[in-house]
Amino acid sequence: MTPRTGYVYKNKKTGIWYARVTYTDETGKRRNVQRRAESKSHSRAVLKKLVSTLDEGGPKAIDAERLSIADLCDYYEKNYLTPAQYINGRKVAGLRSATTVKGYVSMFRLYFGKTRIKSLTYDDLRTFRLARLNTSTHQSEQRSLTTVHREMAYLRRMLTIAERNGWIQRNPFKLGDALIHIADEVKRERILSRAEEARLLAACGGPRKHLRPIIIAALDTGCRQGELLTLRWKDLDFDSRTITIQAFNTKTMKERHVSITTRLGLEFEKLWESSSKEFEALVFGFSDVRQAFRRACKDAGLVGLRFHDLRHSHASRLDDLGFSLAKIGSQLGHTVVQTTLRYVNRDRAAMRRVASALDGFNLLPEEPP
Repeated sequence: MTPRTGYVYKNKKTGIWYARVTYTDETGKRRNVQRRAESKSHSRAVLKKLVSTLDEGGPKAIDAERLSIADLCDYYEKNYLTPAQYINGRKVAGLRSATTVKGYVSMFRLYFGKTRIKSLTYDDLRTFRLARLNTSTHQSEQRSLTTVHREMAYLRRMLTIAERNGWIQRNPFKLGDALIHIADEVKRERILSRAEEARLLAACGGPRKHLRPIIIAALDTGCRQGELLTLRWKDLDFDSRTITIQAFNTKTMKERHVSITTRLGLEFEKLWESSSKEFEALVFGFSDVRQAFRRACKDAGLVGLRFHDLRHSHASRLDDLGFSLAKIGSQLGHTVVQTTLRYVNRDRAAMRRVASALDGFNLLPEEPP
């Protein structure tokens, strides 16, 4: 095979030097690629790089040289950032959290803009991570490490796609120390006491009365917010007092069943009586609880409580009642015990009971040798 050489030339009208190479693309069509240079010597260096890029990476590498992060964002949105598609209850394409991820991609585009993918370095990623940590949220609060890690994970995913397509030789995430440290994330310790629960439910009156049933459901079933908001009447079996959490509504994509407590059953009966009696209709009839829940917490004097903490509270109550981690994990829909361990939070009362039990043990007479 004849070595590829190319040539350099100077435009007679403008006096600008260029490096130019001819190659055959994947369709068999001959194409020319040229790059502007600052001088004759520089054009030779540019030509050498062009030839090397073509020899090592082929036509795709040439096309990728001018691709920016914004271009990568466009490609990701078009080919990956689509709503989830299901077949027989299983996700086969798209993203369940497409709206959230779309926000991440828009932020990548805004931050990096026209930065070339090939020029993106590990230090650029480290600087971006620090910038995000130092940028407050819309509520003027400190942005959590967990949130930044989610953003970084999607950026890593996009750069992996670029690497797989031959647009970059190696994902810059691999060129330094890990930028995503799950172990450093602050474990949520907030659980709801019985007294706090009473205050929260008392704050769910008037325009916020719709919150009471879903809060009780979260506390008594441990279901995720998304699982409850997508619950339909056909998923409830009043005879067996069970709820079926459909696979495509769960985080792990696995169907599971949870029981209906007496007080939750009463709430469901009230909702059913005031509903349209359509089995395909949503049980709770709304799709967002954030603002109403935040106001209810404020009125109840509860600081730092998120809706997801109700799930943690459910797990901790089951632990306090003596259920094994395996059973708690099954109730929550976890696939590994390590995840369940993060949900079982011990409040001060539980810790005092442990100390009290050990005090009793320490008072026992010593056994004879």
